[in-house]
Amino acid sequence: MLKNIYITHGYTANSSKHWFPWLKQQLKVRSKNNEFSTALFDMPNSSQPDPQQWLAYHQQQIQHLDEHSYFIGHSLGCVATLRYLQQMKKKIGGVILVAGFAEPLPNLPELDAFCTPALDFDALINLIPKRLVIASDDDDVVNVQFSRNLAQNLQADYIELTQHRHFLDRQGITECPIIYEKLMEMLG
Repeated sequence: MLKNIYITHGYTANSSKHWFPWLKQQLKVRSKNNEFSTALFDMPNSSQPDPQQWLAYHQQQIQHLDEHSYFIGHSLGCVATLRYLQQMKKKIGGVILVAGFAEPLPNLPELDAFCTPALDFDALINLIPKRLVIASDDDDVVNVQFSRNLAQNLQADYIELTQHRHFLDRQGITECPIIYEKLMEMLG
């Protein structure tokens, strides 16, 4: 059965930033038998993101949403992905949320609209059987406590790395093998 992987970047980013091109290439190499497809999104207006635009974009771009669908979000892409999944109310395969948050960040009030109203974590837990949050203890954009809270609220597995900061290319993170490894585990 074909598995669909959807990757959503964060604030001010795009599909060619950070570790996204590397991950897409790893998945392309791995999927020689076309057992999965990968969609790496370019979210609209990422420098001034609007939650309704991002929700509509997900709804337009995602054609197959079922238990063979897997999502990877980074930073703002995490809460945007979760909000989309909550809206769609369909069971999926799993999510990997990197440097994520789901509550207002004191240092980025311009993103508050993505966090209100609060997510329905009980509903999300029922829709997403495999849940993983990955964070770094030295994140200088999203304080690691927000990622810990996200993992706790989602009852997700949690991996806390060191020296990955906010998983950005300008911080030297252009590859992130643990994301690939954990995705491969999820895909079985």
